[in-house]
Amino acid sequence: MERTLELSRPLAFLDIQSTGLDPDSARIVKLSVLRIDPDGTEHVKSVTVNPGTPIPPGATQVHGISDLDVMDKPVFRAYARALADHLEGCDLAGFGIERFGLPLLLAEFERNDVDFVVEGRAVIDAMTVFHRLEPRNLISAYTRFVGGKLPDTNDEAQGARNIYAILLGELQSSSQVPTEPNEIAAWAKGIGESAIDPDGKFIWSDEGEALVNFGRHRGERLAEVVTSDPNYLYWMAGSDSFGPEVRKIAEGAGNGYLPEREPKPDPEPDSEPEN
Repeated sequence: MERTLELSRPLAFLDIQSTGLDPDSARIVKLSVLRIDPDGTEHVKSVTVNPGTPIPPGATQVHGISDLDVMDKPVFRAYARALADHLEGCDLAGFGIERFGLPLLLAEFERNDVDFVVEGRAVIDAMTVFHRLEPRNLISAYTRFVGGKLPDTNDEAQGARNIYAILLGELQSSSQVPTEPNEIAAWAKGIGESAIDPDGKFIWSDEGEALVNFGRHRGERLAEVVTSDPNYLYWMAGSDSFGPEVRKIAEGAGNGYLPEREPKPDPEPDSEPEN
């Protein structure tokens, strides 16, 4: 017999697209709700909104929504009350909802003076369920990418060898995983070729200008932040929360030295055929 959900109240599945990954500073760009009532009836609502802030290129690459797409769309406030009413009495579900989706939604409701109480609702994170079914630890990684059980030896370096074997197994499992260490590190964090620093806090625009890629200035030109909020850069430069390269860029920008993108080398011409 096929197993299914047993509902005593509606369950709303939320899919949220945003301008970034920090719930405190990100803004919703698109929100879709699939509400399943206890009798199985489905209700779908989906809205695209103008976040009131630039959508970073990296975010557009993820969800395909650009500034041009939202130019004439209403802001979140236009839907906030109706959305809260639609979710009234519902339990909530999503993928990554606990760490990101729900905190972002609550922040948007609060910014628009809409009361939304989570207490008393079940919040189901399908990602957490997935991790429970597919544990994300060294033992499970070894079993998947190497095979068998962890070796039981007296080799003092066996733990390090296990990690080495796992990484080699990950390389073999997918051609998407790069083979050069710097590229692996960037790929694992979802950082593309546009990143200026290893953490992707600063990225290159299509025009070759440095952009801030996090926080309240996400998507803004670094040159503009130097003028509009220099204290932000001074804070970054002195904060241990950022890596050394990020702090160096922030410090340099604060002192008037913006990063410059090196031009890509011209492709080598095909060699002349031998006569």
